[in-house]
Amino acid sequence: MANHFLVYIIQLLIFSSANFIIIIPTATSAKSEKLTHLHFYYHNNIAGPRATAVPINPKIQPVDLRDPASLFGRLTIADDPENSTVVGSAQGMYGSASQTEMSFAMVFNFALTQGKYKGSSFCLLGRNPIFTNPRELAIVGGTGAFRFSRGYAMLKTYYMDMQTGANTIIEYDVYIRHY
Repeated sequence: MANHFLVYIIQLLIFSSANFIIIIPTATSAKSEKLTHLHFYYHNNIAGPRATAVPINPKIQPVDLRDPASLFGRLTIADDPENSTVVGSAQGMYGSASQTEMSFAMVFNFALTQGKYKGSSFCLLGRNPIFTNPRELAIVGGTGAFRFSRGYAMLKTYYMDMQTGANTIIEYDVYIRHY
């Protein structure tokens, strides 16, 4: 009976002018969802010969950390190591998205290169008001062990060079649900 139904559906697809999608259920494994907690420090340096983040529109000068409008519109690309024992890197970009407060729109992939999750990554996305402690950003996907992931990251500024903002260390507490 099931074969007749499948033949009927295929005939409909061939002879029908309507556009539609057929979803055929497949066997799935009953993997249980896991919760992983990661804790690390992320180092961002936008100055000097060892810079890990580079403004791609540097015409916006000078930057005054007391004046959000001085940074508005600046877009920065980063490949930052996670601090202490390097376990990966944060690769992505952030842009100043507010004229009234220091707040970045962030898109980052955290690529893990050591330990249990080596070769996996997760994607962080959201609004980052840098002078708010703590602040929360969303985990919106991943690869490897973090495929189908979702969750959140709590960020705290651990250190910031308040003269230039060029050297910053951010503490990350990340909670990821995945299979």
